[in-house]
Amino acid sequence: MHYTAPVSKHWQPAPGGSGLSQGADDIDLCIRNILSTRKGSDVTRPEFGSNLFDYLDAPEDVFIPNAVREVMPAVNTWGKRAVVEKTEFSGHAPHITMTVFCRVADDVSGEIFETSLQWERASWI
Repeated sequence: MHYTAPVSKHWQPAPGGSGLSQGADDIDLCIRNILSTRKGSDVTRPEFGSNLFDYLDAPEDVFIPNAVREVMPAVNTWGKRAVVEKTEFSGHAPHITMTVFCRVADDVSGEIFETSLQWERASWI
């Protein structure tokens, strides 16, 4: 959901300048930013992001285990508010969708939310 004023401790400007992303939507956006940023592309934070792009053109049996291996340290390092529960894949190359299931780190209810990235639409490459 997008709001005009923060109502949650987790918030940031929404994409496209359409208000604010808050709560689980904000954490989802944060995970998307982490996983869709190639390490070294942010000049002020050269270690920010993930190495997922190193495996993008690899066969499925190489891409999937390496992508799972890259998700955990990237989100644990840069997305401290989220704890990754599992990563799943659907479809087949080149139409693979990666879904990362997370929970809010300080949330006592343990509600799990998901972030999906469609690799065929990797326009940021």
